[in-house]
Amino acid sequence: MFIEVKKNPQVYLQHNGMDNQYLAPVTSSFRINLGLIAEVSTYSIKEKKIKKTLDGMDFEIPVGTHLIHLEMSYTHTSHKAGKGIANEHTINERFFYKLFFLSEAHDEYVRLRNILDRQTLA
Repeated sequence: MFIEVKKNPQVYLQHNGMDNQYLAPVTSSFRINLGLIAEVSTYSIKEKKIKKTLDGMDFEIPVGTHLIHLEMSYTHTSHKAGKGIANEHTINERFFYKLFFLSEAHDEYVRLRNILDRQTLA
């Protein structure tokens, strides 16, 4: 089963394939496989943060912005090999997706949060 993140100019995305200081607007809908999600965190920004848009402009994330942080399972990882060093090994780095919902996207946040909550056994 998949969860669909709908196109919304007030929703921003960050994942570990991009530099931590950047955010990308969700300019087209996409789906994430629920079966590959290992952990879900939801929280709100408590102090303003400054990030950058993809064109390098400063972007202020206001207090109260909701986040959904999806940490993917180890079957959805990248491998960083330490080849040529004394103790060669591989590090599995789990992918993550952070979705930032500005106040204007509250309905989309609630929609996704409800879907994720229905998948949770209490």
